[in-house]
Amino acid sequence: MGHLDRSGGERREHMRVQQPQLYVRVGGRVYRTLEWSYGGLLIEDEGGFLPTGALIRIDGLVDEEAYRRAASPQTVDIRARVIRAMRDEGLAALSCLKLDDAAYRILRTIGGDFTEAQAGLA
Repeated sequence: MGHLDRSGGERREHMRVQQPQLYVRVGGRVYRTLEWSYGGLLIEDEGGFLPTGALIRIDGLVDEEAYRRAASPQTVDIRARVIRAMRDEGLAALSCLKLDDAAYRILRTIGGDFTEAQAGLA
């Protein structure tokens, strides 16, 4: 699992993960994450569909392996805000405002030891 280094003055509440990737569904579109945590997601948004400040609902979540096997995202209810749209890079940074039990369960299953370690940080 690809954890990012938290040294060098990093002040994030939630450790970010680069692997495994997640795929999230927002408004019928599926986006790939570049990194994620309980607190937020950095996603590819090459079409620039998610403007800064937008409140969004993520209603589907699946890990990369299942997505490649053509599995549909599992139904979740994650409320998030687009905190930064980086149009030139084709990226959007999301801050998670609310995760339902299904989302926590999926992230815990996907993240394994990462999510268990997170429980003491939140």
